[in-house]
Amino acid sequence: MRFFWWVVAPMLAGLVLLAAGLEVVPAYTAQFGTGIPGTFTATELECGGRDCVWRGDFVSDDGSVVRRGVGLAPGVEPTGVGDRVAATETGNRRNVYPRNGSADWLLITLLGTASLVVLVVWGAGVVRAIRRSVRRGSAGS
Repeated sequence: MRFFWWVVAPMLAGLVLLAAGLEVVPAYTAQFGTGIPGTFTATELECGGRDCVWRGDFVSDDGSVVRRGVGLAPGVEPTGVGDRVAATETGNRRNVYPRNGSADWLLITLLGTASLVVLVVWGAGVVRAIRRSVRRGSAGS
């Protein structure tokens, strides 16, 4: 259990925080409607494990941005191949977002906050352990 807390927990929390940090701007951009508006056209439903993701093509309303084979973040689901969904391009590497938003911003916020809390508590434990060690060392002198 000690190994998990001192080694595994901070590594996992750091990786989750990094992932959340990479996704937070695109997710919030979509949630608050400041991305590039366009249309997502579904070309295939890609399933792996328990999750399925619609893949397709995104074209901005003015035609200046075209992304092929991009995923559609959860929110509004196409009903079949060829369906068109109002979407927003936000700079996410893998997905565009439904124009009416997605719950991704909330999940990213919760995971990022939980990871930050774990790292702060872990850091406080490291400081306590160092202080305890220093006190023991000075008491023995």
